[in-house]
Amino acid sequence: MIRNERNNFVTAIEKFSMREELRQNLESSSQRILSELPSELLWEWDDRFDLPLLVFPKDMEEEIVAVIKRHFPNQWDLNSIKTAPPVIRKLVDKSFGIRIGQTVFATDMNQEAFLFALYWPWEDKVTVSLRIGLTGKGIMGADQEKIGEYLREWFKL
Repeated sequence: MIRNERNNFVTAIEKFSMREELRQNLESSSQRILSELPSELLWEWDDRFDLPLLVFPKDMEEEIVAVIKRHFPNQWDLNSIKTAPPVIRKLVDKSFGIRIGQTVFATDMNQEAFLFALYWPWEDKVTVSLRIGLTGKGIMGADQEKIGEYLREWFKL
């Protein structure tokens, strides 16, 4: 989630530091998610949205969505995004939008920072992408380069 002109996630502030306990919890959550996803799939860095990206065939959808739902209990689609908390609506509205078939997931939103997942079936109907990022009230406006460093480290990119 490195800030750039194309996706203007948030306005940057000078400094960002995450409490070590929170950083460790988020890293542990990321590792648990990764350990449950099929190991033959490879994560890559998405330069378009500055997020870790997993592209997989639609026939793996059921298995992958089950993992995501276990770790990301909150979810919104095009019909329900208006009911999402402000931090999620702002992320969606200012960053990437949402279309029919796409879903935004989030972990524990009571934390100052939490993980979100973007589930996007492709128009070809045979491919799906999954992006995972970090957001929350405690980091809105934070140094996006530092957040990107955390994500790259956690997803081994």
